[in-house]
Amino acid sequence: MKKPLLLLSICFLSFKAVSQQAQQNTPEFETDRPTATESSRVVPIGLYQVETGFKYQKQKQAGIEKKEWLYPQALVRMGALEWAEIRVEATFRRETYREGDALLQMQEGLSMVRVGTKVNLLTPQGARPEISVLAMLELPWGEDAFEPEQVAPELMLLFSNDLSEKINLQYNAGFQREQEEGEMENKLQFSAALSGKVSEKIILGAEFFGEKAQGSAVQNQIDASIQFLLLPNVQLDAIVGTGVSSQAPDFFAGGGVSFRLPR
Repeated sequence: MKKPLLLLSICFLSFKAVSQQAQQNTPEFETDRPTATESSRVVPIGLYQVETGFKYQKQKQAGIEKKEWLYPQALVRMGALEWAEIRVEATFRRETYREGDALLQMQEGLSMVRVGTKVNLLTPQGARPEISVLAMLELPWGEDAFEPEQVAPELMLLFSNDLSEKINLQYNAGFQREQEEGEMENKLQFSAALSGKVSEKIILGAEFFGEKAQGSAVQNQIDASIQFLLLPNVQLDAIVGTGVSSQAPDFFAGGGVSFRLPR
């Protein structure tokens, strides 16, 4: 019993030492989780960043309750250049549709297999925000119910302003083509997230985001989130939110862990 405990202690201390060294040699650890709003910052060159988690949401309309589980959500970001990163993303998705106690439909499988890049276009200066562009392609892979009929693009402009040393405003706007309930839809997307450091390890945030598919009503949502820096290159997060328009989900929640590794 003592040997396994000793080995675990050595591994933890070694990992902590590597984390402290990483903090000294690389920029501040920042993720694209857990909010819908993407950061304008790219992963530093020569580093890998893995961001994983889960999300649950439910929505009831016309007596039909839809529940959705995303587990795991996985995003790998690789710093390719000082101003650009490469991204690979995939999610396992499960959906159920119920009317009362009766299960009408259930489907699950691989979903949202995407590749792409984030490119920094403009560094911040005074009131001018940092600006980046996110370009992703969803591939026609995965479970038939979730698989797009063809390659589906997403293009987003990402903005970020440091309002003070501890308060940051991020906002996005763009376009995505996505399969929704068997139909390919073009969607306009928008979001804004305000976050503040309450300590060296804890960041609290509030967010408003939405999307508008062609011919459909807008879906607006709000949420609150927390990020906790467990180690200099390991972060835990949690989020909870609700819809604020009739077409949006009634409730959603999630959490995850992200970490950064040298190449």
